[in-house]
Amino acid sequence: MSGREAYTRWHWGINPSTEVEVKPPPCVTSKADKEKWKRMELVECGRLVEIHYAPLDGSVKRRNKIIKLNKKNSNQCHLAFDNDHKNQRLYFILNEDTRKKMLKTLQNDYEPLPLSELSQVVGGRHATDDYEDIEVKPIGVMTNVVYACEKKGDGYSFYIHALGEESGIQPMLALAEDGSLWFAGGNYTSPVAGITD
Repeated sequence: MSGREAYTRWHWGINPSTEVEVKPPPCVTSKADKEKWKRMELVECGRLVEIHYAPLDGSVKRRNKIIKLNKKNSNQCHLAFDNDHKNQRLYFILNEDTRKKMLKTLQNDYEPLPLSELSQVVGGRHATDDYEDIEVKPIGVMTNVVYACEKKGDGYSFYIHALGEESGIQPMLALAEDGSLWFAGGNYTSPVAGITD
């Protein structure tokens, strides 16, 4: 199905109003990955509002942290899925301001490792070697993602999706050197019914 049709089904009958070319984050430098991004048909789920994750520090008192985007950045950042990927891989499309903030606030002492390697540690149907050739640091286990969009019958609404609610295999939130955020591993898919596990 085309990206336009996938968008319309995802949004319960609302047609897309515009198409834009999405450039890869600055950390994506290999020629093959840049070509991959040119061919990818990303479909917007909605404006990115929040990312919930359990930090890796093992702290009992602070189980979940929330990355909450302000209104300006939320309107310029998106949650999207790759319509051509067999499991509809999710991507964060972040503006430069948000990438800078993520780089500043999420830094940790973990050693960077290839995104594909981290995905295989996490497991699930996205534990594959078809990720971009970049290195990332693990930030935490993603528990929920919140986005805003208009769906027919609901109007403009906020949607919260739990990750790993069926299989228990949740993706890892990962940070690249340019501040871009990535889904690593996990068992989700993003068919027209929405993000499911």
